[in-house]
Amino acid sequence: MEAWLKYSFFLCVFGLVKEFRPSEPFVTHYLTDARWKNFTDKDIQSIFSLGTYACLIESVFVFLLTDLLRYKPVIVLDGLFAIIAYILIIWGETRFQMQVMEVFYSFFIAAEVAYYTYIYAQVDTEHYQKVTSHTRAAYLFGRALCGIVAQILVWTDAMDYYQLNFLTLGAVSFATVWALFIPNVKHSIYFHRNNNRNKPEGIDNLGMSVIDDEAKINVPSNYRTIKNTSEVPNNNIFTKTKEENKMTFCARSKMAFSYLWDDFKTAYTNIYVLKWSLWWAFATCGFFQVLNYVQLIWKDVSENSHEKLQNGIVEAAYTLIGGATSLGCGWLRFNWQVLGESTLALCSIIQGILLIIIATADTLAVEYICYVSYGVLHHTMKTIANAEISKNVRKDSHGLILGVNTFMALAFQTVFTFIVVDTEGPLALSPELQFKTYGGYYLVLGSLFDSFMFLKIFLNF
Repeated sequence: MEAWLKYSFFLCVFGLVKEFRPSEPFVTHYLTDARWKNFTDKDIQSIFSLGTYACLIESVFVFLLTDLLRYKPVIVLDGLFAIIAYILIIWGETRFQMQVMEVFYSFFIAAEVAYYTYIYAQVDTEHYQKVTSHTRAAYLFGRALCGIVAQILVWTDAMDYYQLNFLTLGAVSFATVWALFIPNVKHSIYFHRNNNRNKPEGIDNLGMSVIDDEAKINVPSNYRTIKNTSEVPNNNIFTKTKEENKMTFCARSKMAFSYLWDDFKTAYTNIYVLKWSLWWAFATCGFFQVLNYVQLIWKDVSENSHEKLQNGIVEAAYTLIGGATSLGCGWLRFNWQVLGESTLALCSIIQGILLIIIATADTLAVEYICYVSYGVLHHTMKTIANAEISKNVRKDSHGLILGVNTFMALAFQTVFTFIVVDTEGPLALSPELQFKTYGGYYLVLGSLFDSFMFLKIFLNF
């Protein structure tokens, strides 16, 4: 087996197993059921709100620690924190214990950046597309399998919501043990840079000519005017010197932050990247809110209509359909430079309408159809956004851009949570009013990108 394939295999097994959490499609119902935790809807909002705040703070440190510790330790910690979180879910009794659980669970979510970026530090850029598809497929398969198994066990009364937690705990425990055998990473993108990886084509060629515009996007700024290798400075990032090997932590950190800033500045001064990144962050913020609180809506509808919950199969359906449409996006040959704003606007408006229907529907069938449609649209457009962003940033900065965009999404979500959800916040809305607000949020987002579209048309005339 080739080395890059071995790395992909170890990582994907971890990713698949950690996503196999059969208790999650029914976690809200477990926490509110009188047989087990008996928390109120307001308790749930208070518990989940703290998780949002914790995730925002932890995401900053996790991103830097991931690169500094070279991925694997953070992946192992990811599993350990998941174990602690599910132990607290099973045996914790008070709201405070559940809030502590959310702190650990938030780290588990924030540390996913290590899962997605490990592979980019471990393999050459020629394999990026393949390993990205592998890790994405592992995630989707794990999520789908989780939903199917959970629903079958609930349908057949083989397990109740409480017992599903033990399956989840077993899965994350296995994932943690497996993580110990994931190959170590010798280098990272910023703090432990492999200065011989991913050189621009021709850097070793003494007759190297001017680097063309297409190559510039993957070349640090101090190389963009180089005409031959005699002009390469001694401290360049492609030749590792003895001095670099003996660097103090402060010096290495300073160099790492200079690389970070250079990649950040290059990406976000590109208006096209900024536009797609803003949509990605706003849409992901909305998706996180929907994911966190939609089960409260389903619980109320189920109680009022006396219908049996089918959350597991719905999660599996939207994951599989979303995965299929995301895969199909790879075959699309649209000019997103032209169609981008209009498509983002249309999809955001449709998502807003679907969320308003979710807030007002009185049958689970309508709820589930709208939720699946919303999720499929989100994953499809997010896949297109990821592709458009990655085409226009340096290959080694994928992890940084993912981290920054995720941080922006969490920052927006924190503000949203405090205003709309938090029981101590200014509004503290009911779940139904929350979803009407989320629907309005998407309608505004769609209108914003409509404005971008009309502005671009106006400027082109």
